[in-house]
Amino acid sequence: MATLGATLPRAEQALDVLATARTNNRTQSLTFRVPAHQSRVSELRIRSGSLAITLVGLEIAFRDGGTERFVLQGALAPGHQSQPIPVDPSRTIREVLVTKQPGLRPGETAIQLLGKVQP
Repeated sequence: MATLGATLPRAEQALDVLATARTNNRTQSLTFRVPAHQSRVSELRIRSGSLAITLVGLEIAFRDGGTERFVLQGALAPGHQSQPIPVDPSRTIREVLVTKQPGLRPGETAIQLLGKVQP
């Protein structure tokens, strides 16, 4: 299990949006299903929507049945991305579970799973 922090600036490189989830600010976890045509990536990032979020963890479920877990530390301001989360591009991703700290304020936001898709 690796520990990764969060950064406030946006990434310089263009990443594909793999999935988007609308969520209540009080939700603790989100599951993103990754489309088969985008399932080989070399890195993942989480982008916050209109509300700030505090990331806690991320679990990648691969199509071969394996999993990989990361501890994430830090808050993302609205519209900002996490640091890159490295992924073995030889493995295909089935889904990604993101755990966040529930917010105290009511509200809804969209959270995106971004990836650097490999051919």
